[in-house]
Amino acid sequence: MKIIQAAKLVFDYIRRDEEEKIEGVTRAIDGLSLEIEEGSFVAVLGHNGSGKSTFAKHLNGILLPTEGEVLVAGMNTADEDKLWDIRKNAGMVFQNPDNQIIGNVVEEDVGFGPENIGVPTEQIWKRVNDALEKVGMTAYRLQSPNKLSGGQKQRVAIAGVMAMRPKCIILDEPTAMLDPNGRREVIQTVHELNRQEGITVILITHYMEEVIDADRVIVMDDGKVVMDGTPKEVFSRVEELKSYRLDVPQVTELAYELKKEGVNLPDGILTKEEFLEHMIPMLKEAVR
Repeated sequence: MKIIQAAKLVFDYIRRDEEEKIEGVTRAIDGLSLEIEEGSFVAVLGHNGSGKSTFAKHLNGILLPTEGEVLVAGMNTADEDKLWDIRKNAGMVFQNPDNQIIGNVVEEDVGFGPENIGVPTEQIWKRVNDALEKVGMTAYRLQSPNKLSGGQKQRVAIAGVMAMRPKCIILDEPTAMLDPNGRREVIQTVHELNRQEGITVILITHYMEEVIDADRVIVMDDGKVVMDGTPKEVFSRVEELKSYRLDVPQVTELAYELKKEGVNLPDGILTKEEFLEHMIPMLKEAVR
């Protein structure tokens, strides 16, 4: 089943002067069409200005199309009567958790979303308990969010979305402000939610290492989809990725450079383990 369907999506940012006259128009999304399967883990890559965050904001009605349409669980985001249902199905986690956390205590913050959509009190606390357990933050439920690390705050923000029981979570560069440990915590958490709960995950990121375990990688440039495939398929095309001002995982780059020098390595190596699996037999053979 398709949980997200975008058809000929166009979005223009319109700049106006003090008298509300149009000064200029910037096209951020340009005729984008794609579908995302329910239960999948999809990573969206692109340099700054590629349109990936603008696309993310269309997935729960924060932005509405200039042209075309976006359907979430079969509901059109342009239908105002469906907006609450759309946002219950597609939850957003933003780059800065401080912009999303509003409670003075962790458990109160996680319960805010369900309370807002009218969930009965006894069910709210069950949802809070479940969400905190799923993101590994139960031990911090009575703490102030101000005392948490960046990675812990982001996990609380994810728990707040989880408590609303969405079918899909959209994460818009959720690790951009975190240190490497915080990034690992958050990415591990969303992978576990995807695997164990079957929640669709759409991860907007510019960290290549975060996408190697995704089911699908979409690359955007100039408001369009320019690459779409499995991580191995996408990262096999190193020069093409670089033409879109993107890097590749370090081990992929190393394998690519060695292959150019004549070493017999396959395209699209993504992990150190995979790299060593191919290199160690060659090294053993070389020293015989």
